[in-house]
Amino acid sequence: SKQFHNEVLKAHNEYRQKHGVPPLKLCKKLNREAQQTLHGHGMEEHKEDGRGEGVHK
Repeated sequence: SKQFHNEVLKAHNEYRQKHGVPPLKLCKKLNREAQQTLHGHGMEEHKEDGRGEGVHK
């Protein structure tokens, strides 16, 4: 979900800030291509209930 992506990005950028590196921002095109790659390899997308992300269907 969009909220999940934003929360992960925020947490990641807080960590990056502690190390003096610039923040990242979401790229819709890159996210879409990553999802297509996962699906092409028979993988599920990340699920907020903890399942998915590298788990075979």
